[in-house]
Amino acid sequence: MIDYDLLAIQNPWWKNKELIKNDDKLREFTSSQIKYYPKNILDLKLEAGAINILSGPRQTGKSTALKLLIRNLLEQKFPPERIFYFNCDALSSRKDIIDLVLSFLNGIRDSQEAIPANYLFLDEISSVIDWPYAVKWLADGGFFTDSKMILAGSSSINLKKSGEFLPGRRKKGRDIRYLPIAFGEYAKLILPEIFTGQVFSSYRKLEQFSQELTRKEANLPQIYNNFLLSGGFLKMINSFIAKEPFLDTVEIYKSSLKSELAKTGKKELFARKVLEKVVNSLTAETSYTNVAEEAELGSKNTAADYLGFFSDAFMLMETLFYNIPQKRTIIKKNKKYYPTDPFLLWIFNSFISGSSDISGFYQKYASSPLDSQLAESFTASELFKHGHEFYFFRNTKELDFYIPKLELGIEVKYKNKIVSSDLEGLRSAKRKIIVSKHSLEKRDDILIIPAYLFGLIDLAKISL
Repeated sequence: MIDYDLLAIQNPWWKNKELIKNDDKLREFTSSQIKYYPKNILDLKLEAGAINILSGPRQTGKSTALKLLIRNLLEQKFPPERIFYFNCDALSSRKDIIDLVLSFLNGIRDSQEAIPANYLFLDEISSVIDWPYAVKWLADGGFFTDSKMILAGSSSINLKKSGEFLPGRRKKGRDIRYLPIAFGEYAKLILPEIFTGQVFSSYRKLEQFSQELTRKEANLPQIYNNFLLSGGFLKMINSFIAKEPFLDTVEIYKSSLKSELAKTGKKELFARKVLEKVVNSLTAETSYTNVAEEAELGSKNTAADYLGFFSDAFMLMETLFYNIPQKRTIIKKNKKYYPTDPFLLWIFNSFISGSSDISGFYQKYASSPLDSQLAESFTASELFKHGHEFYFFRNTKELDFYIPKLELGIEVKYKNKIVSSDLEGLRSAKRKIIVSKHSLEKRDDILIIPAYLFGLIDLAKISL
């Protein structure tokens, strides 16, 4: 059993609730110029016994979100000794998790006959390979009956095991994705006086908003360009706003990537080669075999393994081919890969080259023809962050994105003028959007919208 006193190291509020103010994550949050309050965490209704699972890449602010939630609980005068937080990076087995939880519960049982209501936050639990077995054992033993809990992790494949090992045990527990913020959230932080976070569902509303931006001299295109550099990672956003050098921030994210590789036994050389292929073929189709050959991996299975790692770590999106006439996904067809956030494209380039001067990479992509690749990659990341299940399609012309649930086709034409030939790829889709560089217009049944407005529309409700 783990010594109860050792648990207090990560829970200083047990001694004095005011000590939460000294937490490193909260001090960094307080000193930041841009403060993002994650409502999906702070407003989450936690129920006793329900196992909630929070997942997302490292360095997005999951731990900060949990600490903000703890601070709120303390301000609401919930007993500090019944709020437990632990980062599981230091643990190595399911037994460690069991001992950890039982030590906490036994500690608060000492003063009462029954286990009192409590909050349980286990951070980076996915770093323990067999964590679902521990959670299953504790759930089956009734130890979570009075616990309101969030289990957080950075590996989606490990977190997916919860569905396999915890059937019927999670009660009303939810799966919560915690990704880098989307452009709409970013725009709300940068332009709070103009943009309050509303989403638009009609061309007329978009047109009115665009006119308002002009009247108030709000340069949303420039804000979009800034977002392409910083992405939705809050640490990088604050570095950019504060005009601080990017070097230290970039190194933090690169170190996080290398740490994830080391934990899973992946070779940096292979990972670098795979990412080089992904970056060089950004927006283009490829296959496991092609990646294996160009990255000199020797086997398509190795390529699939490394690409799977980056997808499971929330760094890459694998986009499959969807046959629109047949209404089915074809897994054996070529695939396309996109970073899940614009900033990750610069981290990948930095990891490949060894240079941390991401401004140079950004400038390379800021002009034609690479700016079109960047706009398509941005569009993919926005679809991903908003939870859309999307694919690509090709017959005589390629359709960049297709969302079967919405029967919506999206084509990226990042150019100054949209011509009739640009519309041909959309013929197979019932509903049609073109993501442009500057144009905002309706052309027959097609909505043409600038990339800097794309993240502000409700795709499910937009009238086309």
